[in-house]
Amino acid sequence: MITRRELLKAGALSIGVFLLPDGVKILKAQETSLKPTLWASISRDNHLTLLVNKSEMGQGVYTGLAMIVADELDFPWERVRVKPAPAGSVYIDRKMGAQLTGGSTSVRHMYEFLRLLGASMREMLIKAASQEWKLPEQRLSASMGYITDGKRKASYGELWEKAIKLTVPENPRLKDPSEFIYIGKSMSRIDVPEKIDGKAVFGIDVRVKDMLYALVERPPYFGSKVMSYDANQTKKVKGVIDAFPISTGVAVCASSFESALKGREKLRVEWSKSPLEGFDDEKLERYYLDMLKRKGLVARSDGNALKKIEASPKKVEAVYLLPYLYHATMEPMACVADVREDRCVVYAPLQAQTWALKVAKEITGLPEDKIEIHTTYLGGGFGRKSNVEFVREAIEISKKVKRPVKLIYTREDDVKSGWYRPMNATLLKGAIDEKGKVIALYHKIAVPAVFEWAGRPSRIDRAAVEGIENMFYEVPDLHVEFVKVDLPIPVWFWRSVGSSHNAFTLETFIDRLAKMGKRDPVDLRLELLKNHERAQKVIEVAVEKAGWGKKPRYGEAMGIAYHFSFGSHVAEVAEVSLDRKSGQVRVHRVVCAIDLGPMVVHPDLVVSQMESAINMGLSAALKEKVRFSKNGPASTNFDTYSLLTMAEAPQIEVHIVRGEGPMGGVGEPGLPPIAPAVANALLWGYGIEVNSLPMTPDYIKTLLKEA
Repeated sequence: MITRRELLKAGALSIGVFLLPDGVKILKAQETSLKPTLWASISRDNHLTLLVNKSEMGQGVYTGLAMIVADELDFPWERVRVKPAPAGSVYIDRKMGAQLTGGSTSVRHMYEFLRLLGASMREMLIKAASQEWKLPEQRLSASMGYITDGKRKASYGELWEKAIKLTVPENPRLKDPSEFIYIGKSMSRIDVPEKIDGKAVFGIDVRVKDMLYALVERPPYFGSKVMSYDANQTKKVKGVIDAFPISTGVAVCASSFESALKGREKLRVEWSKSPLEGFDDEKLERYYLDMLKRKGLVARSDGNALKKIEASPKKVEAVYLLPYLYHATMEPMACVADVREDRCVVYAPLQAQTWALKVAKEITGLPEDKIEIHTTYLGGGFGRKSNVEFVREAIEISKKVKRPVKLIYTREDDVKSGWYRPMNATLLKGAIDEKGKVIALYHKIAVPAVFEWAGRPSRIDRAAVEGIENMFYEVPDLHVEFVKVDLPIPVWFWRSVGSSHNAFTLETFIDRLAKMGKRDPVDLRLELLKNHERAQKVIEVAVEKAGWGKKPRYGEAMGIAYHFSFGSHVAEVAEVSLDRKSGQVRVHRVVCAIDLGPMVVHPDLVVSQMESAINMGLSAALKEKVRFSKNGPASTNFDTYSLLTMAEAPQIEVHIVRGEGPMGGVGEPGLPPIAPAVANALLWGYGIEVNSLPMTPDYIKTLLKEA
């Protein structure tokens, strides 16, 4: 974290990069009224400090972004430091319009910016040395933190104060890829040392002077409001300071977390009736399936898919039902807020600084320059920590008690607060011709609108149809339709968003069409992607490395799935075995091929993100589901919301394919193909069709009986 004083001190000797209407510009703070979105400075003792506008939540973004600047600057890696940039309009990602970490955009959005930043700094340092030594710039070179003429050298730190006073070059020379010293290599991670030695500060670690602890009593079911409350017994608990209603429930403040917990147990709250009372798992499923009978909004219509399907003698139809999912971050929500009359300071594990700043301004009425939002390390994000309701709650509570407050969600609070991956129901129809070619596809999905919950409503929710409406498969007649589900169960972005469910339905359905047409599912996909070389290539690499068509190494059956999301093509082959007696599905090995474009900044980060996404997607496929009783969420902790264990994790092989085109994302694209790859292995190896998730033993045993 960096304080405002440190920022202002660094600003005088820093340069930044930002996007203007006529392109990317590098300017010094003194040269423009516009403030740059990303700052860099060099200290006298020759350390490079970057203020990064993206959040480090385990994905390695501090390392990847710092590598880009350090490479163009030609700076020693061990002397690079990274600090999170404060929240503010000057630090937004101009391509997103917000200071936000999500959508697998960090490296691909900042790559050009950061290369220009490093190159500009390098040229300014050379010019400073040229003037000081009275030598032509052509005779000087920059290498590993030093400028030299071959006989003498000066560190960047010695020259920086002079360099920063020079005019910033308009078109600095960028390195040819053959000159890269870091980009393309797997450098040591910047965030690892302090995470190992315990110095890393996560949101739940923050402590400030005179801080109180707070918990919020939340409604038993979504849509309920506080009618009345009795805090008399709560206030008798030693250490409890106060209890009062806020926008989401009733807050309890105390001198310790334990006191707040005991005080909340004594709290008595009368809630209004929830519109969801009586909605258990069974009723929710019926509700979603009924929504499929309604007419939706057409997201894409090529030809007349329904007419062609109805006229075809070879057609398939399937209805899918996928559950609400919990983000299950290692670190639950936590936020420290200190609201005074003239300032507001927030410390939180955030993915969305812009939205947190907006909330702070709204609640406090303070201008932006009186608000400080400090981003800590995140103990996992997966989209959940881009929702800033927990920040809103902490600010509301601190404003009321006029003291700094640390709000903590217990695991039960975190699970029951909602903001789940949406539940959804999908109807798929398809037809093939006599040669087994796919001639028509009809896709209708009933799902809540995630972007509407995020405050960005549109006619058709982009997340609802992503991966389907923009799919690469070439089908002559295609229909994509969206039915919006309106329920007061809060939904949010979950890793890979709509692709997390749409890839499952589409990819399993493709295999059913292949089976009906007696086609190899790999051959069918390659045919559907005949004009998309990059998509074909990842499939070809995945099946070649997996040994497609041969006896599986470990399991009994193989399944494949392909999906394009967040700018990257990914294909995965899963080796699966099934214990018919117990219904237990075991995934032994996953072979993954990803094409994220020609430039890969840090290969090991790509591999680790693919491994992470595959395991998270596999956990959802085999185990995860938020369950509901008539009185609210029945999943409350990890005893009622199961996750994949380390012992159940498969062997994973990741192969990076370098295709031509724009840079793609990494954090999310590895997740969508894994669930359908497993289900497709069960289809071909055991003859069962998986239409619902998770693939629990009980569900699989039911399918085996029906097969």
